[in-house]
Amino acid sequence: MKAHDMAPDLQTRLTQGMTFAQLLERSRHASLLLGFLEAAPPEPLPEEVAWVLALVEDWCPDCHQAAPVLAKAAGERARFFFRDENPDLREAYRFGEKRIVPTLVFLDRELKELARWHGPPEEARAFFRARLAEGAPASQKEKRALLAAYHQAFPRMALAIREEWARLLRRASGPPG
Repeated sequence: MKAHDMAPDLQTRLTQGMTFAQLLERSRHASLLLGFLEAAPPEPLPEEVAWVLALVEDWCPDCHQAAPVLAKAAGERARFFFRDENPDLREAYRFGEKRIVPTLVFLDRELKELARWHGPPEEARAFFRARLAEGAPASQKEKRALLAAYHQAFPRMALAIREEWARLLRRASGPPG
């Protein structure tokens, strides 16, 4: 199923999505998400973005960072769905054959897709490439340390996330061609 095939049902699906508060209720990482929400950049998304459909998973560190950034930027316009609980959305918004989390779909008032972002931001990929070049973490302790370092870099990652979204949305609203 293609995303455009879902248009008649998309409004219904959006009403079934979780608000950030509801996502927090279901998350095992609520305190982490709240801390990131507090530190997220305050700028709202452009007005032409009426909704953002977000596919996330609670086990995903990239989602732990992107969800609070989205919640701060979009407020009640953001709706969160656990990817694996929503196979229709998972398939409609896949990236080639991949079902990436986080995936954010920016929609206008007519539910036309303005842009789609598949995380993590390039800044996070570079962070992990650099760390893994030093050697892959072998023990659970090393893996936890790597994750802690990633989360300590949240302010930088949050800005990178917002910059990537802004670029996508500028392209979507720019002149054709």
